[in-house]
Amino acid sequence: MPRWRALPESTDPRVRRLVVELRRLKDHSGLSMVALASRTEFSKSSWERYLNGKVVPPRHAVEAMADACGGDRIGLAALWEVATSATAPGPTPPAPHEPRPSKEAQEPQEHEVSRAVPAETRESPAPGGRPDTGGPDGDRPDDGRPPRRRRPVATVAGVAVVAAGLAVLVAVAVAITWPGSPSGEPEPGTAAATTRVPTSTYSAETFPCYFHLHDGLLYAGHSTTLTDPYHVGITVEAVAEVQCLVRRHGFDPKGIDGSFGPNTRAAVQAFQRSRGLTADGIVGPVTWRELRNPGD
Repeated sequence: MPRWRALPESTDPRVRRLVVELRRLKDHSGLSMVALASRTEFSKSSWERYLNGKVVPPRHAVEAMADACGGDRIGLAALWEVATSATAPGPTPPAPHEPRPSKEAQEPQEHEVSRAVPAETRESPAPGGRPDTGGPDGDRPDDGRPPRRRRPVATVAGVAVVAAGLAVLVAVAVAITWPGSPSGEPEPGTAAATTRVPTSTYSAETFPCYFHLHDGLLYAGHSTTLTDPYHVGITVEAVAEVQCLVRRHGFDPKGIDGSFGPNTRAAVQAFQRSRGLTADGIVGPVTWRELRNPGD
């Protein structure tokens, strides 16, 4: 697998953390950019921009990648929330000549004024028979100026709710990140750098087999691993790689659905016996080597 290009030093740490996690997920799935584009609604060039840190991907792109690569939608969505908060524009400061809000602009809202002032007082016409348009229910003040725009009154409770929500997002993002190097990627030999095989990330579905040879090894388009262990109870796209290869060698798993069930286990055991291996139904490094062997 080729190494990723280093992210620019100016990249915000929160954006860097999201991009590094997306890169790790893609590498673990074994999918190429073309295969990733074919499984999502985003093009190959879009994924190259997202994964090289040129632009922060939209939320539905992050979720689509989690579904295609067997990742954690909730964790990636939390990272996306934190990353987009780093790139969100701040409030625009007032122009130097803009006057400070008057005391009247900070008065209670219209419905509060209407409760305090009797209806007879508010609806009585001004002297001369013309309705008084300068009050809260009028269209325009007497001096011809446009009516003031009502400003919502922020409450302490609303500010507390927003602060609590941001705190939860930051806590989730920190919980799913790993200790890494200054560039944001995991250090070799740490627990975070150890390959983890997800056990169930989506419902089973039918996958096609894209057989091709690379460096004398056989691949089916769903994973490039030579070591990750797979066994009964795991549902990820890499299991479709096992099913394609074992069927290519003449042992039918009764479907290519990405779910390692009893039929897949029986096909793997029959394949292992045909190669003189221990027929335990577990696809480990030795069985992978035989599955990748194109044979005659």
